Amino acid sequence: MRQIGDRAAELRRDFDRSFAEPPRAQRPLSVDLLAIRLGGDPFAVRLSAVSGVFASKKLTPLPGASPDLLGIAGFRGSVVPVYDLRMLLGYPATDRPRWLVVAAAQPVALAFEALDGYLRLPLDRIARPERPQSLRAHVHELARVTDPRTLAQASAPRPLVDLDSIVAAIRQRVRDSLPKQQKEREE
Repeated sequence: MRQIGDRAAELRRDFDRSFAEPPRAQRPLSVDLLAIRLGGDPFAVRLSAVSGVFASKKLTPLPGASPDLLGIAGFRGSVVPVYDLRMLLGYPATDRPRWLVVAAAQPVALAFEALDGYLRLPLDRIARPERPQSLRAHVHELARVTDPRTLAQASAPRPLVDLDSIVAAIRQRVRDSLPKQQKEREE
């Protein structure tokens, strides 16, 4: 009978301790992606890095802006700069892209030409390539999409565009273009 009482006391302590310890972070088992196309090539963006997806947004061009800055657009009461994602990844400029994603990290929109759809992949389908130098700037991982029922023409790996890396590069480029006095105030 003593063993049952000891076991009950142990279970009670474990139960009470479970409320005293901080909750354990659960690692997601899958990753949600937005499948896009740039220059006809398949890419993907982590949905967790996106705060919104928009189609055919009216853009206001800015005079004297860099070629990859398409202009500004209004999103939910905010004016946001819109950059051409193709050009940021080294593709040549073409017609104005139809689709825009707004980055979650910073109010910056990135334009691309085609939205292929939504993907949910197991984490083990996301990999860093053996030769990372073979990837474009702002691409550090590949999504291995092989199920043709998931997405048409999806047998090739989709490079994952790192929106945080792009936003950081834009922020640095803007900071570098500021006059010296304004840089000192910013810091």
